[in-house]
Amino acid sequence: MDIWEKLRLEPERHRVVALVGAGGKTSTLFALAREARAAGLTAIVTTTTHIRPHPRLPLTGETDGEKLRALVDAHGVVLCGRREPTGKLTLAAAVETCRRAADVVLVEADGAKMLPLKAPAGHEPAIPPCADAVVAVAGLDGVGQAVEAACHRPERVRALLGAGEGHLLTPADVAALLAHPQGGRKGVAEGMAFRCLLNKADTPARLQYAREAAALLAARGIESAIHSYTEEERGGLCWF
Repeated sequence: MDIWEKLRLEPERHRVVALVGAGGKTSTLFALAREARAAGLTAIVTTTTHIRPHPRLPLTGETDGEKLRALVDAHGVVLCGRREPTGKLTLAAAVETCRRAADVVLVEADGAKMLPLKAPAGHEPAIPPCADAVVAVAGLDGVGQAVEAACHRPERVRALLGAGEGHLLTPADVAALLAHPQGGRKGVAEGMAFRCLLNKADTPARLQYAREAAALLAARGIESAIHSYTEEERGGLCWF
């Protein structure tokens, strides 16, 4: 349970985990599912926005709770979503229905256009009300890049940071984006655990950036974890 433990989350207490932010949500989604299954738990992976289907996980658009539970019991891990014309998946069964059908439910609740960092639009993120925990993800490969190059919704990022065009992102900016109530913490209701995952700490420089950001988050009372995925692990295709 490496990722669960790094994030100080417990599947028995944090049964519905929503992932927001950028720079590694999908990899983390499937990592959490794989670790839960390895621990003998069942899991549903779903989305309140959009997600690409996993080629080796059973896919269902089932919305009936009993039928969904039977599928989960048969397969261990199930991807629950309705296929759209684009090929991506959107929400099928309500997250609360998924919660009753599996031990843990992992929800991709935000989009970032494959960029390392973001600030949410007015309608984002789509955190389900039944979430027990929210994990805000950030990619350390955005540090040192201009906001316009590294961020989804760069105009919102600049507004939250009070930065001008061409601003080069720093570890302090990453921490500020994650901690901001209109950034990584947006939509996190009282009672939901909040964690940050500082991802792509895969070089000495990025590891140092992550440590600096983690210290700044800790000063705000926010728990974070530092991690990196191998090239093979990115996207979670190798785990199932």
